Amino acid sequence: MTDKREKAAEDRREQENEAKHEKTPASDLYGRIEGKDPETGVEIPTEDAVEDAAEWIKENQR
Repeated sequence: MTDKREKAAEDRREQENEAKHEKTPASDLYGRIEGKDPETGVEIPTEDAVEDAAEWIKENQR
């Protein structure tokens, strides 16, 4: 009976963790955003943030 309870608790924790991340973006690439896409929840960066990111990439290429 204890095994069933442990399995049920584990399944519940897994399900809760999945639900928390369901609507969040995979990463936060930009510090400055102008909003979020209403369907996906992905942050939309400002023009300045995109330009800064592109500049950083050019400076740090190997």
